[in-house]
Amino acid sequence: MDATPSIQEPADVGEAATAGVARQTVDLLVALCLGVLLFRTFSAEAYVVPTGSMAPTLLGHHRELTCANCQFPFDVGLDEEAPPARPVCPNCGRAGSDAQPVVACNGDRVLVQKFLYDFRAPGRWEVAVFHFPGDPSQAYVKRVVGLPGESIRIAGGDVWVDGVVARKSLQDVRAMRILVHDSRYVPADSDRYPRWSFRRGTTARPEPTGWTQGPDGFRRAATEPEGDAEDWLTYRNWDPALDRYAPIRDFYGYNGGDSRSDNAVRDVGLEARVALGPGVESLAVSLRSGGDRFVVRIPTRPEEPVEVVRNGARRKVFILGNPLASDGGAETTHTLEASLFDDRLMVAVDGSLLFEPLDYDDPDDGPGNDESPIALGVRGGTLHVPEVRIFRDVHYTSSLGAAHRRPHAVLDAYRLGEGEYFVLGDNSPISNDSRFWAEGPVVPRSLFLGKPFLVHLPGKLVALEVMGRSFYWIPDPRRIRYIH
Repeated sequence: MDATPSIQEPADVGEAATAGVARQTVDLLVALCLGVLLFRTFSAEAYVVPTGSMAPTLLGHHRELTCANCQFPFDVGLDEEAPPARPVCPNCGRAGSDAQPVVACNGDRVLVQKFLYDFRAPGRWEVAVFHFPGDPSQAYVKRVVGLPGESIRIAGGDVWVDGVVARKSLQDVRAMRILVHDSRYVPADSDRYPRWSFRRGTTARPEPTGWTQGPDGFRRAATEPEGDAEDWLTYRNWDPALDRYAPIRDFYGYNGGDSRSDNAVRDVGLEARVALGPGVESLAVSLRSGGDRFVVRIPTRPEEPVEVVRNGARRKVFILGNPLASDGGAETTHTLEASLFDDRLMVAVDGSLLFEPLDYDDPDDGPGNDESPIALGVRGGTLHVPEVRIFRDVHYTSSLGAAHRRPHAVLDAYRLGEGEYFVLGDNSPISNDSRFWAEGPVVPRSLFLGKPFLVHLPGKLVALEVMGRSFYWIPDPRRIRYIH
């Protein structure tokens, strides 16, 4: 008779299991280290951004603060060679946050896709890492704006290519737009200095408005009679530097309140969440740029067309679709985006363009923007707007802080040669980029290292009681984001 196998004691089973788990853990760690090593060697490499020349897209060493007036969180750069900047909230314009709790943060850590530009050329509006032509041992990160063979000029805050303003796609607008105001953060002084006004009809013949503002945002109730006029929710811009209502200017909260912001910005946009209630006939958005005023009306009835009006005259556009149009009249929630950047009008609902971008090469340089360049209107019914964010475009300047340098491609256009690129920083007032390099404004393609695609390990310094009070760097997962 064959002997049956003996059953091992529990202690032996436990030892074997422990040994198996330990071996699996070691194998996993070895495989992970090899994977990271191969990934870094052949695909990606990590870099730290030390300065704020690309803010707010990428942050250098900075401080995190929360405004005492509106509770808006914002960042202020830390320049190792200068005293800390005076913080001014970019959302409500309130200064005096010096006494607020401050969290010191390192510069963004980015993963760079290496060798990408060995297979294709850098594209316009891409963020790229390259060897600085003046000192190839240093790596710079900027945004590509000029391509080989092009004539580049910076005028009116925009980039001009071969005599035509360089325009952005919807994705580029989202990547580069700079926040001016977020309605979710209501200033404590909004009763004295309201950032929003409600208007229906004309100044000479006003009509009842249904708009109110509360803790959950803006609500529009049906009025009697409704009539044919839109009921407008209008943004009023508070200038942080002037401490009064004024047109939007190129203020950067990251640079602090002592930085100059002398340039009025014509390129504006909004993003809003809207919940349409019963009876809404149409939504409208009004955008002003210089002497131009565009009004886009989006109906909720399928049989009615989207209407685009410029300075009182209807413009023909190619309609791509209208997510607001429905047959049932049920309550729906949507995200509305509208921008007037680079002499291009774009409106999107739920991420999709309503019509092909409307470009115009004859901008009206009239009296300029006023303090209310953006408004959201509704005709009929009830509407809930829990959030509206106001944006501006990057405005490229001709000076670098207090430095006196003759800039490239400002007074005269600069012609790029074969394999040459022109690069700029998003934080234009402090960015040392192609405009100001003494060695010349170009980056040869051979100096490009790759494209950053992820802020992968942002962090901050936190005081912890570990072996005495010390400061420790800890990761901040809120800041992990893709880079466009």
